[in-house]
Amino acid sequence: MANLIRVLDEKVINRISAGEIVERPVSVVKELIENSIDAHPASIRLDIESGGKKSIVVKDNGSGMSHDDAFLAVERHATSKLHSERDLFGIATMGFRGEALASIASVSRLRLVTSDASEDFGMEIVVEGGILRKSERVAMVRGTLVEVRNLFYNVPVRRKFLKGAEIESGYIQELVVRLALAFPSIGFTYTEDGRLKMDTPPVTSTFERIHTLYSKDVRDNLIEVDYSLEEAQVRGYVARPPYARSTMRSVLTFVNGRSVRDRLINAAVTRAFSNLMERGRYPLAILFIEVPPEEVDVNVHPQKSEVRFVKSKQVFDMILDGVHQALMGAPFNPPPGPRESLFPRPPLTPIPRYFERESNGFASSESAEIAHPTPENFNQSPCLQENLASEKFSSLGILGRLPNSFLVLHSNDELVIMDHHAAHERILFDSLKRSEQDGAPPESQDLLIPVVLEYSPVEARILAGHLSILAEVGFRIEEFGENDFVVKGVPVWLKNPDFEGFFSDLVEVMLNTGVRGDPSMLREELLKSMACRASVKESGSMEPEKIRTLLRELDRSGSVEVCPHGRPFIVRFPFDEIRRKMGRR
Repeated sequence: MANLIRVLDEKVINRISAGEIVERPVSVVKELIENSIDAHPASIRLDIESGGKKSIVVKDNGSGMSHDDAFLAVERHATSKLHSERDLFGIATMGFRGEALASIASVSRLRLVTSDASEDFGMEIVVEGGILRKSERVAMVRGTLVEVRNLFYNVPVRRKFLKGAEIESGYIQELVVRLALAFPSIGFTYTEDGRLKMDTPPVTSTFERIHTLYSKDVRDNLIEVDYSLEEAQVRGYVARPPYARSTMRSVLTFVNGRSVRDRLINAAVTRAFSNLMERGRYPLAILFIEVPPEEVDVNVHPQKSEVRFVKSKQVFDMILDGVHQALMGAPFNPPPGPRESLFPRPPLTPIPRYFERESNGFASSESAEIAHPTPENFNQSPCLQENLASEKFSSLGILGRLPNSFLVLHSNDELVIMDHHAAHERILFDSLKRSEQDGAPPESQDLLIPVVLEYSPVEARILAGHLSILAEVGFRIEEFGENDFVVKGVPVWLKNPDFEGFFSDLVEVMLNTGVRGDPSMLREELLKSMACRASVKESGSMEPEKIRTLLRELDRSGSVEVCPHGRPFIVRFPFDEIRRKMGRR
């Protein structure tokens, strides 16, 4: 029988490695900039074309490479950062495997130009599809330039999976922001298709770098985190509640300078905010965790985006206590003993409850305060019973309201609890969907005083790319400078004056959903976010006539009993079940 197992060709091995390391243009940018950082430069410049699919150029003024090292750099597993197996257990550099350049060169046309202080000339090397095409001496100052063209030209299937240029560019700009935060002493310049998108000079601190990358509303809400536990330390900044975002993308974490997305770190940050932020909202945090290199394994993911801690519980507790202390003035688990409350609890006040008097079997809009619903409220005339069969919501009787947006209603045989915020959200969402299907945009109204909003470069880019969607639902927004926008008109259904919060949520949805490249999904998620933000938040402002209007709108909408995000907005308790639990027949 013929042998079936054989050693793969070196070219095939390189392609397999490239598939693990080079997922999309941002993967290439990450590997190249990390190599530049390891060369200790004063500045790094990144230029891309067509979202990195056509061209990626990274240039630094770091230590550069000699003639011999330049040739070795494009070989697999050739690196200056590891010398033995033991070094894997104490990695202190950004790169270490020696796979990046060889993998990138196997699926692109790669040009490397470099020079170090030991020679009077530089070296230019061109590798195309893993094959050396050119090598010659050139004049060049100290540093390195890597140019990657036509990424995945020889792997057409992989190229088909790439998103549009705008989406790929968004990934890249987000990465550059993260790296700029991690290394404030390095200047970063970034251009797209010849347009300057970011130019941050070297600074002396992370906070100075934050000032160049984030909008004023973010900077004004930041508080410092600085906490140590044994040999580990967490430092950085978190935003004060109630400043929050809708996804975990706002939590930026770095381990020994390396940007990572780690579940343990995210869980600790979320736990620290657990009693300070509503469910479904996430904090904004920029945190740097420093641990001894031998106590963290960075060699657990092909793209080095995940880590594993030797003392995971210690790291979790350190982050939890450090963030909580910054927010509340004490670690999460304070020492035993009496402590004065940091936020005194206000005295309890009675919550008014309203009901509508029943007249001739139908509800009226007259209201009065009551302490307890009387048995008469639960007895309905035959006329009302007939009405209940034809009107699902508007026939419900109104008993009162509870804290946190809950209304207390009843039918002939059920006690009904309704989350009026979620119900109103459903009505608005269905209305926006109908307008979209009918091709008739909602009526818009001009603002007496236009509102100017400021965003970070990444946020500004994504918002600018989706202004047409917002125009279709009644917004009039225009670009007003590099990262600013002016709101001139809004749809008539938007009663919320908090424009900053409203548009911040929309931008988060664009960032979170838009990167997946599904326009219909993005449109749907934007409509959900708009409906959520625009719906009434507090039931305390709802008088019976407003509640009655809400119930009629639900009937007209033909709504299902869930909000656009899938949460139920109504819970029913049959009177038979209540009687049984009370020991009544």
